[in-house]
Amino acid sequence: MRDEPIRYDEPFAWWGPGWRAAPAPGIVDLLDDGVLSAAQAARLLALVERRVSLVVAAGPSRAGKTTLLTALAALLPEPTRRIYLRGCYEPFAFLTDPTTIPGETTLLINEISPHLPVYLWGSGARRALQAGRAGFQLLATAHARTIDELVALLAGPPLRAPLAEVAALQVVALLDRPAGSDRFQLSETWGLAPTPRGGLLRVPLDDDRAAAEFDASGPEAARLVVPPAEIERRQRLLTDHPERFRLPRPPWRPGEPWRGSP
Repeated sequence: MRDEPIRYDEPFAWWGPGWRAAPAPGIVDLLDDGVLSAAQAARLLALVERRVSLVVAAGPSRAGKTTLLTALAALLPEPTRRIYLRGCYEPFAFLTDPTTIPGETTLLINEISPHLPVYLWGSGARRALQAGRAGFQLLATAHARTIDELVALLAGPPLRAPLAEVAALQVVALLDRPAGSDRFQLSETWGLAPTPRGGLLRVPLDDDRAAAEFDASGPEAARLVVPPAEIERRQRLLTDHPERFRLPRPPWRPGEPWRGSP
């Protein structure tokens, strides 16, 4: 009996091991809820439309990592093929498919961690990072409170990814809970780029002066810096046309359940 083909266009344990029936909020809903500022939303919108890879990270679970990532994934430009990776079950069959075009394909990773088999780790995580270096856009979540923690998670044992592979993530959006608040907010946005000698540049994109220096360090870094004029233009777009960003298109066919098992 032939194996059933992999349905890469359907989410795989996207919200963790359980199912979630209700659609996630859109980027404007998160803006209204105070999860991020208008300038932060505009920057992320520009980066996603440039097909930049991005990971949303926070220390604890239930901080809103997948919620923010889902809202951003809904903003992917057309044509974009969405491929939902399957954690430790992922065979990476799409890499040998001649119809798969890296520059038009986004790999959606529910989480980079060893916590559950449905999350991506080990050799699968390394292959995803390598695919990012080969031109695929990556959208993922991870558990890390700081940019240094995220780099250590990937470059340290047991994964030991080279820093050039870690740079495939390109942008890291960190969520944190301010003192006295019960809600996690986007606290920092970092850019990652490889150095000629195999190192890793880490620059806060929210810092205009640091971002300007990052912009001058090479083409890979320059792609991650959004000029103030473009941020202002996209802020006006969010304000004038919020209906475009209110609710994301569901990444599954209406009326069908999430597929939560291999």
